[in-house]
Amino acid sequence: MDTREILTRFKGGTLRREHAVALLAGTSPAVAPPAVALPAADREPLPAPAPGPVPGPVPGADAGAGNGTGAGMPCAVVGIQGRFPQAGDLEAFWRNGLQGRTAEAALPGGRRSACAGWRGHFLDGVEEFDPDLFGLGAREAAGLDLRERLLAQSAWQTLESAGYAGARLERLTAPDGTARSVGVYAALGPAGGALPGTGHRHTAPPASRPGPAARLSRLLDLRGPSLSVDSGDSSFLTALHLALGGLRAGECAAALVGAVELRLHPACQRPGAGEGVAAVLLKPLAAARADGDRVHAVIRSSAVGHPGRAAPGPQHGRLVGRALAAAGLRPPGTGPQHPDPGPQGPDPGAQLEVPDAGLEAVGVALEESSRTVAALVGDAGAVTGAAALVRAVGQLRHAVLLAGPDRPAPAAWEPARRDDGTVLPRRALVSVPGPAAPAAPTAPVDPAAPAAPTDAVDAVGPADAVDAVDAVDAADAADGVEDTDGTDGTDGTDGTDGAEGVEGVGVVLVVEEAPAAPRAPARTGPPPGTRPAELVLLSAATPAHLAATAGRLAARLSDDGGGGGRDGGPAGPDLAAVAHELRLGRAVLRCRLAVTVRTVAELADALAGFAAHPGPGRGPAGVRSADLRTAAGPPLIEGLEETRAYVAALWQGGRLEQLTRLWLAGVDVCAVLPAHPGPAAVELPATVLRPRPLEPGPGTDGAPQ
Repeated sequence: MDTREILTRFKGGTLRREHAVALLAGTSPAVAPPAVALPAADREPLPAPAPGPVPGPVPGADAGAGNGTGAGMPCAVVGIQGRFPQAGDLEAFWRNGLQGRTAEAALPGGRRSACAGWRGHFLDGVEEFDPDLFGLGAREAAGLDLRERLLAQSAWQTLESAGYAGARLERLTAPDGTARSVGVYAALGPAGGALPGTGHRHTAPPASRPGPAARLSRLLDLRGPSLSVDSGDSSFLTALHLALGGLRAGECAAALVGAVELRLHPACQRPGAGEGVAAVLLKPLAAARADGDRVHAVIRSSAVGHPGRAAPGPQHGRLVGRALAAAGLRPPGTGPQHPDPGPQGPDPGAQLEVPDAGLEAVGVALEESSRTVAALVGDAGAVTGAAALVRAVGQLRHAVLLAGPDRPAPAAWEPARRDDGTVLPRRALVSVPGPAAPAAPTAPVDPAAPAAPTDAVDAVGPADAVDAVDAVDAADAADGVEDTDGTDGTDGTDGTDGAEGVEGVGVVLVVEEAPAAPRAPARTGPPPGTRPAELVLLSAATPAHLAATAGRLAARLSDDGGGGGRDGGPAGPDLAAVAHELRLGRAVLRCRLAVTVRTVAELADALAGFAAHPGPGRGPAGVRSADLRTAAGPPLIEGLEETRAYVAALWQGGRLEQLTRLWLAGVDVCAVLPAHPGPAAVELPATVLRPRPLEPGPGTDGAPQ
């Protein structure tokens, strides 16, 4: 049953809410949904068996996944970006972790506080947004609340860092041929109120207003599944679990998973509260390797579950066992724990009891959770899992174990070995809530007693706040105000962010270091100064964006260590790879630049000169630029098959002058190029953002949600 059918049956009353949520989350409902006979007109006829092989899900997917486990093919993290307290990018976040710094600070200026002198973990400039980057006017930008704006910027940078903001994005196709097949899975915490000084409350938006993930899909023109999730601190990891399911089912070619948390209203600003925003781009590992993508880490498996009304303590161990089983890892010493398979069939996690020593035997030497990231992000709600994943990926990439609750100082991460000397890949667990201190004793729960009113919703499963279900939940209309946090109105308004009741939603990921890739062959051919010239193309939303981005790129290219190759490619920048990445990895926008060079040093000098003296026409060092924002539209020849053939012939013949003129006239000369060239590609710095303060949007109206 696909997502559309699940939602249709839920809205039509033929599927109960808890069953719809369980099916969307990939878990098994506690009780099978009742069989409901649909009218004949609503039934889909069963297709007749076709002769020969039948197309299935994405190659490598395991059809045996179930019981809430993300089993099957591994998926690669090909893009990752974020902003955290006292860390404007991931490099700063890594340095903070390496140096053991705490990001706790006083409330930023301009924000209201419930009590003077309290400290937390905050983002700076949350009221700023760059609408020009997305082609939005002030009115349209005001339609997005602060969380959505931050997430949109982080998502854009993630696509750029992965090389999927331009022509390559068009070539991410679904099994039915749909282009730009990227699912969006958004984890947003409750709207925390507006910044002071707005002086008014926004009226409730229309009931038909789509969820945050749907708005992000529209903003970025992405055409895969679109789901918004709020399951408390585990929101990001729950969204990622759903994204893995979508990839393995072949519903999308890539998945963008993001999370954001803000604590703007004084009622949400308890001591230790934290904020942050992050996004990752996922692809099936086999596809990522075939496409030459940069692989930061590999998600082997995931497991998600809610303890219901039982004590949440034992749940974490069960989820760890299920995740390891889904990844095909069985630590020595594990054995049957619950021989009864239960009414829903065997639970792979229930058959394993994983001792701590057994984890190291399968290469798991690390577990990142809310405890390990507390000093960096505090109590960060929906973005907690993103911070834990970012920290785990950094340690896997650098082969360094950071200091944490159980480690006093950073240490080299030596890989584990089997008895025969075989080196195991470095692996980490990422979990929320994760292992915690024993809870205080509580009164026993009588399973026969009636559930509390809030439990009827909160105990249904890990994705009990999937916006697609809650959008048609009648409880949302109880007070006439949209629940912008994606829940069904059960969240508290006392500063607890509605965590009570969903805090038991747990998620565990098994994350593995990127597999070693064959190094690119040694460069051969003429010396750098005598190699063929390369046409380097760059575009941006405005002339100011173009100049700033050119300056940032020049600085990176001037750095001897910048522009490293993907998956073990050459350490230094390669001109052909840089030019190709800019042509295919970036969106084609209206302010454009072109320059023909023969060396990386020549390119760095040309871009630095343009950044210092920007302007249309021919600039320093042969740089030519154009501002097409006032043009009537794309040239008449744009989009024609004859034009594509003509442009392809120009590239084949090396006619760089003609290509330059077409580019500056508004023709997309990059669409005909092969997506992945022979040279190792590089990761280049993202487009420079130029945010400015804007009016807070709906959902940030000064009242806690």
